This record gives sequence, structure tokens and C-alpha cells, in this order.
Amino acid sequence: MSKKNYLGILIFLITISVLILISYYKEQGVIIQPSYQTSSMQDLHLTHRENDKIKWELTAREAIFPSGEKEIILKILGLKINQSPEIYVTSSNGTYETEKGDIVLNESVEMNIKDAKFTTNTLKWDSTSELLTTDDNIKFSGTGFLIEGTGLSATIKQQKIKILKNVKATFYLS
Repeated sequence: MSKKNYLGILIFLITISVLILISYYKEQGVIIQPSYQTSSMQDLHLTHRENDKIKWELTAREAIFPSGEKEIILKILGLKINQSPEIYVTSSNGTYETEKGDIVLNESVEMNIKDAKFTTNTLKWDSTSELLTTDDNIKFSGTGFLIEGTGLSATIKQQKIKILKNVKATFYLS
């Protein structure tokens, strides 16, 4: 046989194979769906107002909006609670629950109030009751003192911060 015959037979076999595959998949009704759809944005800034007064502000370097979810995934975020004294909380990541307005901060959480600093692993901001809470170990430090314990409950309206258990305080005299 000549090269032309081999080439003709090869083209015929490829054509038949393609037609069989097309008819098979056409009957199967193959639908390709993405398994995870998201939108994202850089430099998110969200303010929560009540009676023309900004109660708190949320900033994040990156915000991811999963399709169909009721939360926003945040990366490198800050929460500023506008009251006297001002409270500023930072974390490497967290989530914002869009229906409730609650914020959960994860990993390396730091809260600054005046000259004092709280550190913990996680912290939740309940915007309705204006309550900051955690069940994790915390450190509260400032000029001349270090207080450690487990769990925290901070009511913003009453300006009360309570370390829940295993409290150990160290004061430094100058």
C-alpha cells in the first residue's frame, strides 16, 4: 500500500472516532459546573453607622465573597470601635457575617486600648450587643503590668473588661 492509502485510512478512522465521541457525550448531557465561585476585592473599608454616628469601622487588605455564603472572608484586617477610649483590633484573617454584622478574628489577634495591649488567638465582635469575647488564652500588658488568663468578655457600653479564669497578674515597680 502506498502512503496515500495509509493517510486516507488514518483520516477516516479519526473522523469516525470523533463522531462516535460527539454522539456519546451529546446523549450524556455533560454539564461542567465550577465547584467554588468567588468574587474578591482589595482594600475593603466598611463603616457601621447608628444615628449618623460611626460606631465601628472594618478594613481589610483583601475580602473574598464566596457565592451563596452569608459571610465575607477577610485577610489582614483591622476593626476600629469608635468610643472613648478608642479600641483598635487587628488580625491576619477573619470573617464578617453579613446578616448579623458580627466579626470573627482568627490568628494573632491584637487589641489596643490607650497604652494597653491585649493579645490572643481568636476574638469575636458581636456588633448588636457591642461585646468582644474569646475563650482562648490572653495577655494584657501595659506600662508596668502584665495580666494573663483564659477567656475574655469586654462590654463596650459599660467599658468593662473581664478576664474569665486562670488570672495571673504581674506588676513592675519603677
